[in-house]
Amino acid sequence: MQRLLAVFVLIASFVLVSSVSPVWSGDAVAFSGNVKKVILKRNKVGIKNPETKKRVTVVIAESSKLTGFKGIGDIKKGDAVAGHYEVNDKGLYIVTDMEKK
Repeated sequence: MQRLLAVFVLIASFVLVSSVSPVWSGDAVAFSGNVKKVILKRNKVGIKNPETKKRVTVVIAESSKLTGFKGIGDIKKGDAVAGHYEVNDKGLYIVTDMEKK
């Protein structure tokens, strides 16, 4: 009986671990929501998804592709946006692409 319980716990642990997918450096992650804050000096934009209430702060880099914006200076509080970011080796969320909805 103990052996069966141990096997069950081992299998359950494996299933649990394999179902969680961590975000690694360089992985593209989708985001969408409304702009809550723009920090021009740091090239950061705070975004909140109205459905999930999840907040994310992304960094606009020189390599970021912006559609509907000329640059970070055109991004305003309340703008609806969607795009992708990658986590760099310092843990920052660097925008790869972002568009105005």
